Amino acid sequence: MKNLDLGEKIMIYRKRAGLKQYELAKKAYITPLTLVRIENNRTSPHSSTLAVIADALGVSVDELKGE
Repeated sequence: MKNLDLGEKIMIYRKRAGLKQYELAKKAYITPLTLVRIENNRTSPHSSTLAVIADALGVSVDELKGE
């Protein structure tokens, strides 16, 4: 998944976890609209938000970033 954008990776991991957008948004303490924008690469999440998203998905921030 190294060639994918951050938003695409988040979407893939979210779907693998069986979460709807609103469910992940709730776990990450962001609005569903914000998550949509992140997944569509219209905005980048703050580092603290990215950490919460990664935790909710059961992956590391480095995995999401492709590092």
